[in-house]
Parts: sequence; C-alpha cells; structure tokens
Amino acid sequence: MVQPVGDLRKRILQSCHATLIRLGDLSRYRETELVGKDRNWGPAIGYYDLATVIYPASGASHNQLAVIALADGNHLRATYHLYRALAAQEPHPSAKGNLEIEFRKVRNLWAKRELIRPEDAGIPGRALAPWFVYLHAQCYRGTDFPEHDELENEVLNQLAVDLKERSLEGTLQKFCLVNISAEDFSRTRANEESVSNAGLFFRRINVKTFFTLLQILLAEVERFAVEESNNREGKNGPDKITAVARRVLPALRNYSSWLLTVSHLLVAHKEEKDTPLSVQIIEFWKIYANTLTLLASTFDVVLLPEIDYLLEEDEETLCFVPLNKEATSRRYLDTSGRQKPRMNDLGVERNHPNMEMLYRIREFVIDGLDLVVSNPLGTSPYHFLGEY
Repeated sequence: MVQPVGDLRKRILQSCHATLIRLGDLSRYRETELVGKDRNWGPAIGYYDLATVIYPASGASHNQLAVIALADGNHLRATYHLYRALAAQEPHPSAKGNLEIEFRKVRNLWAKRELIRPEDAGIPGRALAPWFVYLHAQCYRGTDFPEHDELENEVLNQLAVDLKERSLEGTLQKFCLVNISAEDFSRTRANEESVSNAGLFFRRINVKTFFTLLQILLAEVERFAVEESNNREGKNGPDKITAVARRVLPALRNYSSWLLTVSHLLVAHKEEKDTPLSVQIIEFWKIYANTLTLLASTFDVVLLPEIDYLLEEDEETLCFVPLNKEATSRRYLDTSGRQKPRMNDLGVERNHPNMEMLYRIREFVIDGLDLVVSNPLGTSPYHFLGEY
C-alpha cells in the first residue's frame, strides 16, 4: 500500500473529513424533518465523531454536534461542543455567535425558572448541570452578579458530593474542558472586545475546581498512606486506587496539563494581597504540594508503569489548543516527536485499566516535578509557598 505523507496526506484527510461532515448533516436533516417519531441522532453523531477522529484539528464536527444537543435541549452538551469548536486549531467561524446565542437562552430560561426541568426538581444531583451552565453564561459577560459566589460554591460542593457517591461518566470531563476552554477563549476575546473580568472569573472556576478534585484525591490516597514505609511489596498495587480516585484521575490529568500552561499566570496573582482569587491560589498551591508529596511517598513513582499510547482523555484533547502546548508535548508525543498511537490502532495492545490508572499517577507527579525543575524563577508550587 502507498502511504501518502506531508501535504498530500493532510489533503486526503481533509477531503474525508468534509465528506463525513456532509453525511452527518444529511442524516441530521432527515431526523429533523421527521414528525411524530423519536429522532435517532445515532448515524449523524457517528459521522461527526468519525470526522473528529480523522481530522481533530477542525472544530466543524463539534459545532454540528452542538446543533444536535440544542435540538435535544441539552445545554451542557451544547456548551461543551461549542467551546470545543472554538478551542480547535481550526475554530468553526459560527461557534462564537452560537455560543452567545446559547448563553442568552440559558439566562432567559433561568430568569423564567425553566432551566431545570420540572421532573428533575428536588432530585439530588439533577440541578448540577443547569447550575454549571448558568454559572458559565453569567461569567461569560464579564460583570459580577449577585449570586456569583453562592452559585459557584453550590456547583463545586455538589460536584464533590456526586463524585463520592457515583460515577459522573463524561460529565466531569465536560466540566473541566469547558472551564479550561472558557478561560483560554476569554484571553482571545480580550484582544478583540471589552470583556472586563471574564478571564478572572473563569480562572477562579478552574483553580477552585482543581482544588476540589485534589481534595477528593488526597482523602482517598490518605487511606493507604499509613502503611509502613519499608513495606515495599505491593507498594505500587492498583488496590491503592479507590473507585472514587479512579473517577477523578482522568480529569486531574487534564488539569495537570492546564497547570503546566498557566502556572505563570497564577503566580502573577501573588502581588494581589487578600483578593478572593489570590487567597484561593495560595490554598491551591498548598494542597497541590501536599498531594504531590503524599503520592510520591505512597507510590514508587519511578517503578510505576509507562503507557506508550494515548489514553482516552488524551485522544479526547488532541488538537485542543489550550492543552496542546510545548509544556505538555510529552502527553501526546513519543520520544521521537511523533504522535502516540491511539489505543484502538492496529498493533496496539491496551494495558489493563489498573495499569492506566497507575500511569496517570506517575504522570501527575512528573508534571509537578517539571514545574519545579523548569521554573527556577519562582513559578513552582514549592518556591511559591516558600514566599508565604
């Protein structure tokens, strides 16, 4: 078989991508026209998802998936896909306008008390996604609002409760990537329009969400930290990783990459004494350093397994601009600088999920070491704490 390379390969992939988008559109149009029948978005979603796999640099498939989410009235999925369409290497030109239309709709539904469906009212956890989307819709405007602190705390407290009680499946990853996208896009908007405090609002959400996830992980790891330090047998066993820790580790992998890219911005807030964000950042560095220390003392990090393919959250964030930076290249590229294979690629043998979880811990600690080693001027967590 002839293997096209360079520009020819890119053009072929773009052609296949464009074809799949159009096939998805045709399938979506067909379901949209149906009357008196439950819509089956499966074929359209399948085409759009395959388009993303073939050419993840384009935001087109995410924009189209947002259209389906809007048709279903799913505001979290719509917000997620619109932000992903904006955060792609080739952003979709309609995504920003669509996102702003969606946020206006969310604010109007909230004002009319219709954002939370009547059948979900009073059921624990059912209000979390509507609260989250409304928080983002308000923060996007860049001006403070009366219920800001209360709503933000409610979202994070409910998130922590839900994660301890049950798996949130893809919801947690959507929350994290929406948060990260929102902060990144606020910097783009600041170059084009006046968005006041939007960037600070979203940075605060990211710091507090990361803090919440670290709290959960720290509590879970502490359950095993009482083992004798000289008991090396089974020190890296997967039994140390509880079900709750497994739920948060993939999201923490994304936030660890986020921290590698924005740590200098967080440190810049140290001059702002006693502001809510600066206080929160100080507390964040403390728990981050404590978590790294506990992980390093609980696991033999050097002996933890290595994985030579992309994990699920890595595949999901391919060409995701906020996390695809030089500081995070180890996550996506092998030692020769080529993209790591996907876990379902031909010839790739996937490791047991337990090994993947141990690898996530290994990489989390190494990211922390990178912050210490590569930031001698004070942007590492330990140097930052030393100034306080």
